[in-house]
Amino acid sequence: MINNINTKLILILTISIILRIFSIYLYADPEIDNEWGIMVENLEKHGLLSVRSIDGTPVPNIFMPPLYPVFLYYIKILTSDLNTFLNATYFVQLILAIISILMMYRICLEIFSKNLSYLGTFFFSVFPLNVYAVSQISSITLQMFLINLFLLSYVKLFNNFQLKSSIFFSLSSSLLILLRGEFFIFVILSLVYLNIKQRKIFKTLITSLVIILIISPYLYRNYTIFDTITVTKSAGYNLLKGNHPRTVVGGVGMFSNVENVIPETKEKLFELYKKGPIPKHDLLKDKILMDQAILFIKDDPERYIKLYFKKFISFIFVDINSNYPNYYSILHIFPKILIALSTVLGIFLIINLKINVSNYFILFYLANVGLFSFFFILPRYSLSLLTVQIILSLYAIDTLIQKVKRKI
Repeated sequence: MINNINTKLILILTISIILRIFSIYLYADPEIDNEWGIMVENLEKHGLLSVRSIDGTPVPNIFMPPLYPVFLYYIKILTSDLNTFLNATYFVQLILAIISILMMYRICLEIFSKNLSYLGTFFFSVFPLNVYAVSQISSITLQMFLINLFLLSYVKLFNNFQLKSSIFFSLSSSLLILLRGEFFIFVILSLVYLNIKQRKIFKTLITSLVIILIISPYLYRNYTIFDTITVTKSAGYNLLKGNHPRTVVGGVGMFSNVENVIPETKEKLFELYKKGPIPKHDLLKDKILMDQAILFIKDDPERYIKLYFKKFISFIFVDINSNYPNYYSILHIFPKILIALSTVLGIFLIINLKINVSNYFILFYLANVGLFSFFFILPRYSLSLLTVQIILSLYAIDTLIQKVKRKI
């Protein structure tokens, strides 16, 4: 007989699968849009990771992280039919989403009671933006899968430094760096915090070495092409998109039209384009955009400091001036406000000066919000922190329950 624990989890998974199938049916992307489509096409036709072309010739990519386009490419080479490819992608993303839910349950069980674990898992599984994400050609579903694997292995490492957890932590860290170039910052932060707790420098260094070894082929690829050891160089683009005289919290799109959106870059970009499809095009372009972003910030620092805090608050709560499609839909805005309020409550209730796992989640959350607020805030960015927000919210609920019990 299926016990009560499995029955509850199976019910959550069943509801999750049904909701995601409906989401795919109703909202699925009919094609590969924008940068993803360009990169997959260039991989197919030229065997080259490239997101930009000059005079019709693709140039090597250092702008976009490589994992998701490679993920799409390996699904697409199995079929030449667009609909079959899209359906296969959604199916794989559905599987990843269901595994993410199972990992969410495991993370909660490491910290909370079974009932709170069911509550957190259920909220994670039915969160509308999370349900919707699986129907899109977007890296967010893969990202959430890897973040949950990262957090699950990290919590296990925090409690007991074991080889199995170290392997999964290293693997998820490496893939997240290849999916989100800036994630190396959070890996370093996590390892430093872990070493303060565990005081096992040798094991921490070995874990770091494994991560470097896994991503080393791509680092070597970029070193041979661009003479720099990095996964991505897009800080200039991202900083400029979120910090120029006409920008908003969500930035202003300028991927293929920078010189028209930001006329101040026109002359330097024109000189770069005259060089033709040189291998270092992406690197040089990002340097031009970075220099221009810094000029804007230096010219009016007060404006951009205020904008930073506006983005910071918008990330935690809501963007009151968003023009993103369906941003103010009740299915999006109500759960977002609810989880934002409970997250902030959790932070205020549990924060202290101890080195423990609850403070790690606070640090991880605030570090993400703090970093992205330098650039621009899209609605899907907050989804990548949903697991951490739910955990902080469960801490709030658990703390309040314990206070009530003590008073009774």
